[in-house]
Amino acid sequence: MPSELKCIAIVENTLGECPVWDVDQQCLYWVDITEKVLHRYDPVTAAVKTWKTPFEFGSIALRKGGRSIIAGTRDGFAIYDLETEACEHFATPEEPFPGNRMNDGKCDPAGRFWCGSIHEVSDPSQRRPIASMYCVDADRSVTKVRGGIKTSNGFAWSADGRTMYFTDTPTLNILAFDYDVQSAAISNERVFATVPKGHGRPDGATVDVEGCLWSAHFAGSRVTRYSPSGDVLLTLNIPAQNVTSCTFGGANMSTLFITTAREDLTAEDLRQQPLSGNVFAYEAGVAGVPMTRYAG
Repeated sequence: MPSELKCIAIVENTLGECPVWDVDQQCLYWVDITEKVLHRYDPVTAAVKTWKTPFEFGSIALRKGGRSIIAGTRDGFAIYDLETEACEHFATPEEPFPGNRMNDGKCDPAGRFWCGSIHEVSDPSQRRPIASMYCVDADRSVTKVRGGIKTSNGFAWSADGRTMYFTDTPTLNILAFDYDVQSAAISNERVFATVPKGHGRPDGATVDVEGCLWSAHFAGSRVTRYSPSGDVLLTLNIPAQNVTSCTFGGANMSTLFITTAREDLTAEDLRQQPLSGNVFAYEAGVAGVPMTRYAG
């Protein structure tokens, strides 16, 4: 591993995803979707606290006050109380599609929770474009923004909030949209970058204060840093094949936390990649943009 990269949490997640840094508590949250687990890591003590969640949480975002989160579940959205462990489902837009579940999600700069679904089948090549992208406003109203998706991933916003990033993973294309923070309108869809075949598939993403996008590559053993124009600036090799997502955190917001998965790996794969499913930290030398809390 590069000297700036460390494995910080031995959790052996089946599908570790959606790392979220809590600026107030100075700790990291993430989920293991398949095992229905929520984790919290304290960098000071290196302790990991675990919650067993009632449903698969595909993605999460913190709410104001730090006591609860909003989560994308299998068929919709819920509020989960971290103290009482009470879970309140408030919308089920994916209920008509039993083969779908909510996947990646993140809050925009105004505190709306954007989340997309995935057509979940054992063979990724058999996924159909029946998943969708949703926006959850502060009043918990849910708007379907875009359909025709197989695997929703990679939500991120530029530091100025004027660009939204997103990927339908099987296409290998990272998309960019013009974004109106006041209205949540997206426009001018375009291909920001394309992952070459053999380099994995674009998964979760985050941005830094210099306007660069950091994208995790599932089945690609890497995180790529792209310039604002989509050029590759850095390839960070990870000693785990399935790199799922990344986010900035730490005292100076310059630590890149990276989640990985053991999903789809054989016994031989795991022998060669024993750190798969764990969480890594990379000292990036540049600060990230703090995630906005859900406004509802």
